[in-house]
Amino acid sequence: MEAIGKVKSGELTAYRASIAYNIPRPTIVARVYGRYGDKSDSLGRCTVIPMEIETRLAEHLHQMEIYGFGLSRTEIMEFVGHYVTKNNIKYPFKNGIPGEEWFMAFKKRHNLAVKKPQAVENSQKKACNPWIIYSYYDLLKKTMDELELHDKPSQIWNLDETSFCKDPSKTKVVGL
Repeated sequence: MEAIGKVKSGELTAYRASIAYNIPRPTIVARVYGRYGDKSDSLGRCTVIPMEIETRLAEHLHQMEIYGFGLSRTEIMEFVGHYVTKNNIKYPFKNGIPGEEWFMAFKKRHNLAVKKPQAVENSQKKACNPWIIYSYYDLLKKTMDELELHDKPSQIWNLDETSFCKDPSKTKVVGL
């Protein structure tokens, strides 16, 4: 970094800095003109997504796995592809979606594994009790009556379970 600073300030030419600091001249020139990103703390290339974002993604993947909504490797790669495109981040991905190499490095960096999903927690199983479901619909009817929503369908939102896997053991998810 000192060599780059001296070249930027005009104290040294790239050639002289190359000799003085024993750094290849093309490396100094590339850093001076911003052709390479900041120096990484790890070996190899810098990550495409900032490390803080990657770490948060890994933490969220773990939380989703705990609550029975783990994502598969394909879903993660599509999500990351969408993220870098939406945030105008330069990426080396083919078709805008990271490949297996990126996923394997991401998995290794954050100590993740691809595995069968864990069984849903006991409290979530209890929520499927028919008495709980009936009381939910009673509460829904009461709320709709109180808010006078029966003739206002544009003010009612619906959610279905289309994307929920009925047999989660058939899909492997990413988690700790």
